[in-house]
Order: sequence, then structure tokens, then C-alpha cells
Amino acid sequence: MKSNKKNIVLVGIQWGDEGKAKIIDHLAEGADVVVRFQGGNNAGHTIVVGNEKTVLHLIPSGILHKNTTNVIGNGVVFDMAVFLEEKRRLQSKGVDVSANRLKVSEICHVIFPFHQLLDRARETAKTKIGTTGRGIGPAYGDKAMRLGLRLGSFRDPQWARERCELAYQDKALALKEMGQTQIPPFDEVFTSAVQAFREVEPHLIDSSRYLIEQSKLGKQILFEGAQGTLLDIDYGTYPYVTSSNTTAGFAACGSGLGPAKLDFVLGLTKAYTTRVGSGPFPTECLVAGEDLDAGKYMAQKGNEFGSTTGRPRRCGWLDLVALKRAIALNSVHGLALSKLDVLSGLPKVRVATHYEISGKRTQDFPNFWIEDVKPLYEDLPGWEPFPGTCKESDLPKSSLHFLKRIEDYTGVPIVMISTGQKREEMIIRDPQFKI
Repeated sequence: MKSNKKNIVLVGIQWGDEGKAKIIDHLAEGADVVVRFQGGNNAGHTIVVGNEKTVLHLIPSGILHKNTTNVIGNGVVFDMAVFLEEKRRLQSKGVDVSANRLKVSEICHVIFPFHQLLDRARETAKTKIGTTGRGIGPAYGDKAMRLGLRLGSFRDPQWARERCELAYQDKALALKEMGQTQIPPFDEVFTSAVQAFREVEPHLIDSSRYLIEQSKLGKQILFEGAQGTLLDIDYGTYPYVTSSNTTAGFAACGSGLGPAKLDFVLGLTKAYTTRVGSGPFPTECLVAGEDLDAGKYMAQKGNEFGSTTGRPRRCGWLDLVALKRAIALNSVHGLALSKLDVLSGLPKVRVATHYEISGKRTQDFPNFWIEDVKPLYEDLPGWEPFPGTCKESDLPKSSLHFLKRIEDYTGVPIVMISTGQKREEMIIRDPQFKI
């Protein structure tokens, strides 16, 4: 019998690091299939179960739920070594990571060591983007230049060798021009890749056909985005962006399930804003005084360090101008809000409602020269600390006023509220998300 459950796309609608893993962890309890559809192991999702913390960089976050099948879609660039290491780590914790539960698109493009070398070499150039150095950008670059190698190609080792050597020679030349001489020999790179592929091969599927079939069977599919909308390679703060499309529309492209099957887009935002790495950040708390103190307070209380790199995150007030733009780009149906508890204890909470650009006020997020905008704030009363809860009645009145202001500005309801790190510290306002 066909299920009435909707397929859900969860996307971050800031600069990433919104806490997607906790929301995925909750939603995965009712899902049949969880799909990663873009990015690579530059993303890090941290799940806390009891006192145990699990950080996943490539494998979908639904893997900790026994009822789910987990799929790495074709839109992901794939590091075989990272996948196998992550698989072994999960296996050691008793998690079932067999090919029945963990599947990988055979047309994922492969990340090689020379992609990582090039990524790090470019990051030492004059303009620092703030990449993780994992080889993500160069792998996507090879994909666009038709130099890439897809996982399924390794089934014909001779053909794969010829293709891989073309990409290797191209990268070796670029690296030498940048003064990099420590490049591993091609035979070493390729032999290592072939060995890794033998372990990865049992997991390979045609993800598009698989997901179409699961959809026909009435299975609920949950799409897990990485990074955030403002890092989208087209609509983010270019060039300080990631190397893939992070918006909800790419869930179809990066998985092979058509867009008509994407039923509900859930946009995730923090109660404030953070950013890792370089790039413009209009509401960053940099000004000496109470704003700077508030930024430090958020960073410390929110434990704002990147789960992939450990880098400290830059912190600032909630940017409603950017949020409204991200909601429109993703056709967000409902909002999930994380880290409401982190703002507790501040005397006031600020939200940016307008930008001033060349002396004019606007609510339009610009495509260029975002570093020149001046945010204009609305101050709201703060609220006292509260314990992590699943009951809205436990929330202070001022925090409810803050939530209402977000809804009024964006025109989108807040359907989930995370009030702490633990699984159970979640308020569910929309019945479809109750497990």
C-alpha cells in the first residue's frame, strides 16, 4: 500500500553548520531512505546519542537508524579512502554498514590525492577561499572539464587507468607550475584507487533507478543537504562558496529522482548566524562593546567549531534579509530552528531586517559586493535560560516573540525548534514530523 508520508528535503539556509545532523537524526526515525545529494567529505554532521558523539563526513546521517537504507547520490564527489575509514569506524560501533543498508551511486565522481594537493596549493594563493583542502573543488572542476573519473569506470581497469592518467597529468602540470614538487607517482595513486574500489564496489548502484523504484513502492525518502544555501556555487557569496549547488532543487539532480517527487522542503536556520572560513558576513559581531561580547557568548555557549576542520566559526546576529532570500531560492515550506537555547541569558537579541546599500534601505540580498552592506537591526528583549525541552509551554515569552518575528518577516512557519543538544530536546509544531 502506498504511504501518505511526504519525501522531505532538508537544506541549511545560512552558511552551513546549522545543525542538520540532529534534524536528520529525528526525521530518519520515520524515513525509509536517506540520501546525500551533493558536496563531499568537506561537510561534517555531528550526531549525539546519549553521551556518544558520532561525526559523519560522507555517509548519510540516517545510518544510525536500523530502519533506513542510506544512499550517496551522484551529485556527491567521492573519496574512497574516507568512505572506507568511516565505514570501518561505524562497524566498530556495531552499526550495520553492509551493502544492503549503505549504497553509493556508480556515477559519483572520484576524489584522488592529486585533487587534494591542488586544493591545498590553491589555498596558499593570494585569495584564500577557506576550503577544507579535501579536494572537493578540483574534483568538481574535473567533472565540469570532462576529465573526471566515475566510480563505475573502475570495473574496466584499463579504461579507468587511461582516463585517470589524463587527469593526473593535468594536475601534475598545474602543481609544478605552482612550485609543488612532492607529487606521488601515478602508479602509486592508481594502484591504491583500484584496491579501494574492490571494497567499495559491492555498495554501487544506479541511484536514480533505485530511488525511482523506492518512490513507486511508497517509501519515504529523506534528502540530506550539506553546507548551506549562502555557500551555493551559483547563489552564494561567490567566490567564497562551496563547489556544488547546495539548494533544494539540486536534490533531484544529485540523486536522480525527479523534482515532482520532492514534496516538502524544510529549511534549517540557527537562532543566530555563523560562518566558517573567509567571505562577507554582514551581521558578524565585530564591533567593540555589547555586540562583540554577544558574539563571543554565542561562540562559547554554542560550541562553535567546525566538525570537519575544528576551525572556530565566526558568530553574528540572525540575518533575516539573507534568510528570506534563502527561503525563496529553496521554496521552503517550513522552518526548523536550532540553538534557540544558546541565545538565552542575553539582555537583548538583535535581528537584521534591512540592509543599507549606497545610502538606501533594502530587504533584497545583493548578488555583488555584499561586504559593503550595512545591516540595520531590530532589537528584541532577551530571555532567561531554560532547560532543553520538547514542550513549547516551557519556553520564555520573549523567545516566543522572537520566533513570531521570524515567521512574520519570512512568511514561513517554524515547524521544529531545537532547544538543546539531546535528541529529545526538540519541539515539534507540525504533526507530520512527529515520530
